Amino acid sequence: MDTEHRTSDDQSLRLTQAVLVALLAQPFPLRAVLSTLAHWDNAAPRASKPLRDEWRCILAARDWSRALDPGPRGQQLRQASPLGKALDPALRLEIIRSCKGRNSNT
Repeated sequence: MDTEHRTSDDQSLRLTQAVLVALLAQPFPLRAVLSTLAHWDNAAPRASKPLRDEWRCILAARDWSRALDPGPRGQQLRQASPLGKALDPALRLEIIRSCKGRNSNT
């Protein structure tokens, strides 16, 4: 895997971890996340529906282990994550900048 993909995978893992830490500290209404999934059902390719359905199961069961799985399926899930609205924008930007900064130093 090239450096750019590793950086992208690391970034999505760190963003997901940050959301989950925030969720444990203070649960947020899932309405916005479920709304994102519903929107994607209408706008995204049908081929990605299994990922959206799996996210619904993860959210319903609060089974974060699947979203944090370091393997290929976990990477796929994180790339299709609906959790973006659940993370503080400043923290999101900080994580993205941190990951991009490491990539430019390699």
